[in-house]
Amino acid sequence: MKRFVSVMTVLAIAAATIAWSATAQSNKTAAKSRSVTLHLVEKAAGFNFLDNPPRQGFNAPPLIGDQFAFSADLLTRSGKHAGTFGATCMVARGGVHATTVCYGIYSLKGGDIAGIARGSESNTTHIAIVGGTRVYEGVTGSSVEISRPNDSPFTDVTIHLLFP
Repeated sequence: MKRFVSVMTVLAIAAATIAWSATAQSNKTAAKSRSVTLHLVEKAAGFNFLDNPPRQGFNAPPLIGDQFAFSADLLTRSGKHAGTFGATCMVARGGVHATTVCYGIYSLKGGDIAGIARGSESNTTHIAIVGGTRVYEGVTGSSVEISRPNDSPFTDVTIHLLFP
């Protein structure tokens, strides 16, 4: 019986040590990771719609498979050039309330940030940040883009990046 208690005590101490070690490692990782939030403004630069067959014309709601691409200049809030943005979208559900799947790249001085979004008719787009290059290697996070009203060419962009 004493031997059983001793073995149980050793196992309990070992389990506690492993748990403490995992927590310490997790805290080290958390301490190393950092986040950055960028506040930018997109200024529309170009747009093209591709009406895939069956062609319904540009005045009709898009059909599944139709595509569009657009580009924008990225500016700081004070209006200085910060980079460019480009995206392509494919209509995933056509009709009056169409939705799209979009892939885009924020190209900034230090590298590129890649995102994926579900587009809709809303003036707000939520983007999942799925990676990056150079100084943005391994980032994740999200971006929120809010189009300004009255057919403005400007969109307010908030990018929240989580670095590994």
